Amino acid sequence: MSNVSAGIGAQLAVGATSIGNITKLGNPTLKRDMIDITTLSSLNGAKQYMPGLLDPGTMTMEGFFDTSDSGQSLLFAKLASGSLDTYTMTFPSVVGASWTASCYIKELALGDQVDTTKGIPFKATLQVTGLPSLATAVCAGISALTLTGASGTLSPAFANGVYNYAWEFITTTSITVTPTAAAQQYTMYVDGVNQGTVNGGSVSAAIPFATAGTSHKIHLIVSEAGYSPLIYTIIAVRTA
Repeated sequence: MSNVSAGIGAQLAVGATSIGNITKLGNPTLKRDMIDITTLSSLNGAKQYMPGLLDPGTMTMEGFFDTSDSGQSLLFAKLASGSLDTYTMTFPSVVGASWTASCYIKELALGDQVDTTKGIPFKATLQVTGLPSLATAVCAGISALTLTGASGTLSPAFANGVYNYAWEFITTTSITVTPTAAAQQYTMYVDGVNQGTVNGGSVSAAIPFATAGTSHKIHLIVSEAGYSPLIYTIIAVRTA
């Protein structure tokens, strides 16, 4: 039972944005429809069935309403737009597992049931569409990280187990990012906006830096089938 754990440390993210102040998470509950194929000749007076479609169910969350939390604010935006997004529920590290699913927001209550006895809560239900993925190991991550379009210094120097970086450069109005990976794909987010998913080793779309002082937060979500994703974060700043 070395991988058994309480829930402290579990997280839920939409794309690259973690949702804060969660107190309870519910992972997908998969259920398969059963088709009744009983006939007059069924043996022993017992019904017979065959498997039908798999219902991926829902993911749920509850927590404390926090107007300063970017993840909770993003949930409202996703509900309003009706967008389909990738949600990743990561269990505590000792468990070493995660659920990744494509979801629509089915129900969202921000500031529900206000009273004097407890913190103001929020809750949400996510409708899973398609088959969710259960991973029990973390993907290998990337082996190199290149930023092009201007000379600059990545700080700290790239290492596979380091996930947060800064990069400063001058004069150039746009840059691109290329993470080197073997069997992985990566999804790039710039300031929380999804820029698309491509294979590891592919050059990203150009990221604009119109004027000196412009900065962007770049997230690279590196994923591999059957494995929990890794997130690399780069704060890129044009200094002149």
